[in-house]
Amino acid sequence: MCAMTAVTRQHVAEQLRDEAAEILRRLGGNNHEAAQQVAQAMRVFAPLGWVMSRVWPTAGTRAALEAAAAGAGSERIDQILTDVWNGEHSRWLEWGITPLRCAANVHKPLKRDLWRRAELIEAAIRHHHAGAYEASIPILLAQIEGLSYDLVGRAFFPKRDGVEAVDDETLAGLRANIEVARPYYSADVRVRQSEGSLSRHGILHGRELAYDTRVNSTKALTLTLGLVEHWLPVADKLALSQRREHEAAVAGQTGFDAAGRLIDDREVPEVLNTNYWVEAEYMEWISRGQQGEFDVQRALTMRAESDGLTRQRLQLHGDQAGFWWYYQLPGGHVLGWATRPISCHRTPPHDSWWWDQPVPPTTAPWVSLDRWQPNTQLPIPINWQPVLAM
Repeated sequence: MCAMTAVTRQHVAEQLRDEAAEILRRLGGNNHEAAQQVAQAMRVFAPLGWVMSRVWPTAGTRAALEAAAAGAGSERIDQILTDVWNGEHSRWLEWGITPLRCAANVHKPLKRDLWRRAELIEAAIRHHHAGAYEASIPILLAQIEGLSYDLVGRAFFPKRDGVEAVDDETLAGLRANIEVARPYYSADVRVRQSEGSLSRHGILHGRELAYDTRVNSTKALTLTLGLVEHWLPVADKLALSQRREHEAAVAGQTGFDAAGRLIDDREVPEVLNTNYWVEAEYMEWISRGQQGEFDVQRALTMRAESDGLTRQRLQLHGDQAGFWWYYQLPGGHVLGWATRPISCHRTPPHDSWWWDQPVPPTTAPWVSLDRWQPNTQLPIPINWQPVLAM
């Protein structure tokens, strides 16, 4: 019996070392002690419904692990972790949702829906901070299921054959994390009860009447943060696929939609993204007092290539004292932007103009305004508007 126990302990130690090494690979760096602690914490916390991610306060983790080693029950561990999340680290809940707003940039319809889900999750966080756990928990469980359908096409809380929440990139996607915690949320509640269960079925079908606790709400939030982290790469890949399908459908179509936007909007998001980064670099150069040279050619061409634009369709004129560029879209329409500095003490520190026409500009707007639209005239041209639903 003792020999068997020693073998078992050695096996567990080896597993922990392997898990810590994998955690270190995903997180980067060389803090082996911290990785070991995360591996140990995941083994203790996940069966209780706690999901770890990069947004995880280390404060309290050691205390919870020490309590577990001393024989503390699940209620004591839950209380330690709940207190940590709802103390000075409570703002981390909002920070953990922010990346959802940065996902799916290449396809605006999907991005629009993710923004709406982010708004609902943020509303749940506000309910949580206000102690309205009866409201925060149902919102979170519903949005988790919605995100799962949006991004992987299947339910997260099914009775059987749920989509596996495992990946090779994120801390959240470790097999010992979400997959171990999932049963905590997936119990089937058939009769009315007041057990404080965090069963998605019991709560959303009105079978569990005592779910509304701070511990349950905090756990549901950590599950949401973990799934957001795990699904972000999926969202970006799906957005790219949906964008390509959209481009194939609109390619070659002429005219505009009811809002005045190009129907054939291929490469419009890439042009807007290129301009966003070039303008940001230009503003930074002006704000530094225009020290050194601002290499317009380098900034524009490098960013355009990074965004996948065709070099032959891009034209640049002028220099750091004032430049203008334009890009002919695959459908023939032309988008352009012009700028020159004003003062590092102004906001923004530069004048700018937009071009949104069927033909290219022939001169800078400070020479002849022609059909350039200045930044003082609102709204900006319709195809330059970075709205969520394109």
